[in-house]
Amino acid sequence: MLRNPSPIFSRYFVSPLYAETVKQKQGGARMRNDIKRFFSRMYMVLAVSLAIIALCILFGSSATIGKATFETQSPTNTNTDTKLNTGFSPTVEARLIETRITQYVEKPVTQVKYVERVKMMPVELRDFDDPEGLRKWLTTTTTIYFKRPELAIDCDDYAVTLQRKALADGYIMSLQVIEPNRYNLLFERGKIPTNTLHAINLVIIGNEAYYIEPQTGEIVLAAQLD
Repeated sequence: MLRNPSPIFSRYFVSPLYAETVKQKQGGARMRNDIKRFFSRMYMVLAVSLAIIALCILFGSSATIGKATFETQSPTNTNTDTKLNTGFSPTVEARLIETRITQYVEKPVTQVKYVERVKMMPVELRDFDDPEGLRKWLTTTTTIYFKRPELAIDCDDYAVTLQRKALADGYIMSLQVIEPNRYNLLFERGKIPTNTLHAINLVIIGNEAYYIEPQTGEIVLAAQLD
């Protein structure tokens, strides 16, 4: 094995072989580099193409949405007759639909109860108009006492009862105690003993005073006031 070949040998024998080997290695490396550059460019072209397609899809959908949202459409007349088209104006019809809703609301109910009460109200007292009116009133006012052994009824009981009835009807009537002599002088229907006093009633009609016997209804003139 020659470790140090001569220059002539290296020039004619060694150098051509070595140079061919070097050329083959260089060619293989260049080919690999070309393949790498090719695939790199293909990847780049593919990526750009995909990006362009995505942008087109995005902008195309945006344009479609914007057109459907903001583009105004005007009504068109499809009638081709020129006579019918004269004075044609598009109109929009609207219809009002009325709906009724029934709503039930619970409300408290106030129950009113009426209670009957009898209340005695004071009336304006007045005198009798005339003696005839007094006589008519006495005919409708009768006091009857049924005597019982345990109940003692005197003349003052009749007089007090008649006075209360007159006051209830709104008439002024008083109770009067009269002496037997005067009573027997004025009244004709009955007489009383001379040793007793008697209770009767008294009313004033105009300028005259009248005695009333409550037990018989007899009326007599007592005095003139003026």
